[in-house]
Amino acid sequence: MRKVLWLALVLLLVLAGCGQDAGSLKEGARAPDFRLPTATGETVSLSDYVGKQPVLLFFHMAAG
Repeated sequence: MRKVLWLALVLLLVLAGCGQDAGSLKEGARAPDFRLPTATGETVSLSDYVGKQPVLLFFHMAAG
């Protein structure tokens, strides 16, 4: 489960910094596949998680 959360966080960071304008990915559209190294040197891709239970990340911006 930790690997899935890590991959989802990395996906958000990659998509946020990839230079695409907000209109290029529509709500509900599939995210583009990508591959990234893990901390142990393995390689994982978004497609490794197709058909698995989705993960939702929620960040609360608290004051202070």
